[in-house]
Amino acid sequence: MPIFTLYTNVCQSAVPPSLMSDLCLLLEKAMDVPAKHFVISIHTDQQMTFGNTSDPCAVCSLHSIGKLGDPHNENYSKLLCDILNKKLHIPPERIYINFVQVKSGNVGWNSITMAKVDL
Repeated sequence: MPIFTLYTNVCQSAVPPSLMSDLCLLLEKAMDVPAKHFVISIHTDQQMTFGNTSDPCAVCSLHSIGKLGDPHNENYSKLLCDILNKKLHIPPERIYINFVQVKSGNVGWNSITMAKVDL
């Protein structure tokens, strides 16, 4: 059930159409979780500053049941900063990523919680 959310001040017209798919495939491989369980959400055209400038920047979160923590997060940070720099031209030093470990009983899906799902 990994959920990757990206907020950026980059305009929608500058986002490659393949970005959501590229992010999903990248995280699927890095986290060893099937793509069918991922949600990717991109919010462009945000009114944002980072370091008191409106140069391209991003704030992201990766929520997951498991697969987070040391040493995973550092690898995810590198992979995500690299793809956001390549695809959106956001420098890695202008990207924050929050990694959020979620308990399976705190995620609802298909009328049950993920605690009852065999992944």
